[in-house]
Amino acid sequence: MRFDQNGFNLIELMIAVAIVGILAAIAVPSYVDNVIRARMTEALLEMGKVRTDLAAFYAEHGRFPANAGERETFRITPSNGHPAIRNLSIHGVGACNLSAGCDESRIEVQLRRSIYLGIGGDAHSQLRLQGKAQPGGAIVWECGPRDVQPVKLKWLPSTCRSEF
Repeated sequence: MRFDQNGFNLIELMIAVAIVGILAAIAVPSYVDNVIRARMTEALLEMGKVRTDLAAFYAEHGRFPANAGERETFRITPSNGHPAIRNLSIHGVGACNLSAGCDESRIEVQLRRSIYLGIGGDAHSQLRLQGKAQPGGAIVWECGPRDVQPVKLKWLPSTCRSEF
């Protein structure tokens, strides 16, 4: 009587599982980084709306917001329920007051944990945009991680990796 064996033996199955495990170990971190980068880009688009509003303020007044009252208009707080941004605040850079004007402004943002998947808690949650008025009214913006609880550079688009 002849017995034909069909299928895989245990060794072949273990090798196949090991190969799948190695491929998953390589692919999953890359996938997670790409998901976070996409969410960071989305958050930067939301910050771009505030940047546009600040540019309009500058065009109208010839300066950035110079006091807390003017800056409050642009603020986002946790109670606003914004999907990407937990906190957004505007700060003047250098001598910034109503009489002297304000040629530089900084947008500081703390992101919600859902953007960076809670990796590292709040340790990787903050970034900033900094705008400087040029002669003729143009504004040059730089983007990058904050010095406090900075977002990891690998999660930011290449256009947003300035060191302040």
